[in-house]
Amino acid sequence: MTFKKFAVIGLVTVSAVAATLGMGNHASAAEVGSVTTNGKVKFTKQAEGSVTPPVNPLDPDKTIDPDGGEGTGTTGPLNIAYVSSFDFGTQEISGETKTYNAKLDTVKVDGQNIEVPNSVQVADNRGNNAGWNLTVSQGGQLKDGSARNLEGAQIALKKGTAVTKTGTGVTAPTSNQNITLNPNGTASMVMNAGADQGMGQWVNKFGADNTAAVDAVTLTVPGKSAKYADSDYTTTLTWTLSDTPE
Repeated sequence: MTFKKFAVIGLVTVSAVAATLGMGNHASAAEVGSVTTNGKVKFTKQAEGSVTPPVNPLDPDKTIDPDGGEGTGTTGPLNIAYVSSFDFGTQEISGETKTYNAKLDTVKVDGQNIEVPNSVQVADNRGNNAGWNLTVSQGGQLKDGSARNLEGAQIALKKGTAVTKTGTGVTAPTSNQNITLNPNGTASMVMNAGADQGMGQWVNKFGADNTAAVDAVTLTVPGKSAKYADSDYTTTLTWTLSDTPE
C-alpha cells in the first residue's frame, strides 16, 4: 500500500513541475529587437501612344469591338476612347415638323453584335488628377450631295449619364443633360471633370439603358424645310477634349 501511494503522489508532483516549467518559459519570453522595412510603388502616366479599349456602355467592365471599325478615338494618357456615329435612318418626306430618333449604337461584345446607347468615352490616366473638359460642335447644317441644306434642322443630345467600371470609387464628371447643337459650330459641353474627378475611363451614354436611349439623340426637321428625295443629308460632329476643366 505504501508503494502505491508514493506512485500516485509522484505522478501528481511531476505534472505540477512540468506545468510550472511551461509557465516559466512563457513568462520569460521577451522582445530582443525589431527591424523596420519599406514597401513602395511608383506610378507613371500612360504612354503617349497608348490606346484605351472602348467598353460596353451597359457594362463598363467589358470591352467592345466597334462594329465596322468606326468610333475609335484618340491616343495618349488623356484621350477620347470611343464616339458613336448618329444614324437617323431613312425617312418619308413630310410637310410637317418631325423629330427622328437616332438608331441605337451597334457594338460587338464577345463576338456578338448587340445594341447599346449611343455614347462617348473619355480616359484619363495622366496621374495629375487635374480634371478635363469634353465638348462637341456641329460643322455646318446637314446637306446633301448637291450642297442643299436641310434648313432649320436641329440635333439634340439628351439624358447624359456618366458611368465607369465597378469599384473605382472615383467622383464622376458632370454630364450635360440637354444639348442642342448649333450648325454654326458653337461648342457645347458634354462632360466636365473638376480636380480629383473623372480619373480612369468614363462613358457618357445618352440614356441610362436601351429603353431610355431610344429618344435620347434626336433630329428635328421643320415642315417648311425643303427635302429632296433620294438624297443623303450629312454633317460632321467634332468632339474636343481639353485638359482644362470649366
